[in-house]
Amino acid sequence: MKLLITALAVLISFTLHSQNDPLYVAAKTGLSIREKPDPASKVLDKIPYGTKLNLIDEDGGWTTIITEELTGYWRKVKYNNKTGYIVDSYLLPWPPPKLATVKDMKQYLSQVSVPFGQKLLTRSGATPQIPESGWQLSKQLYKNGAEHHDFLAYEYASDTYFLPGFSLQQGFLLLRLIPEFKDVFGEKDVFPTASKTITKDGREYDIKLFKTVDDPEYGGPFTIEKIRISYDDGASYVFEMYMQENQLVVLLSGGL
Repeated sequence: MKLLITALAVLISFTLHSQNDPLYVAAKTGLSIREKPDPASKVLDKIPYGTKLNLIDEDGGWTTIITEELTGYWRKVKYNNKTGYIVDSYLLPWPPPKLATVKDMKQYLSQVSVPFGQKLLTRSGATPQIPESGWQLSKQLYKNGAEHHDFLAYEYASDTYFLPGFSLQQGFLLLRLIPEFKDVFGEKDVFPTASKTITKDGREYDIKLFKTVDDPEYGGPFTIEKIRISYDDGASYVFEMYMQENQLVVLLSGGL
């Protein structure tokens, strides 16, 4: 049963990487293309941030590599008339954020897509200012299938984003590039693989992982269903990231 669960988790996590859809380089300093699937192999070129690539399918298994606690594979590509291997942990299904202009997820969604229809607004409470028992929820759908839900209540607010086609690891890579999430995933943070409490920038962070199988021998990061991070900074904040079918769900909430 454990082997079956692990196989399914790997299949779900890397479905995108086995397709012919283009992927985009999301390593800020560029991604090395090497002669062989080996970190010690000769570097043939440097692929710039944001470059669109198509992976070349190969017969046989892929070589695993772990970088910054991200578990990926060496994948064959062609770039600048050179054929070699890259680490697919630093690829996204959508173009990465424009570093000079994108500061939050809403700006990123505007970069990669456009709204589909009008924003839907529902609320409880008739006054412009939300009463203690009131709430307001707005939903915006985008043409690429993304969604943004903006929830407001008395002394509480949350933003929830739905990103179709992203895995948990790709979500981590994306959020590390967006300043809005710097308190959750800093530029030098690694992908969380275990529940723990840490102190960062004077704040205490409680990191909780929810897994399909709580056994490090089986599945590794692909058994992670949800990442939950809570911390205080004047207000109390909760961050959650989890898979819902083929969508990555990202929630950031705060309240007194």
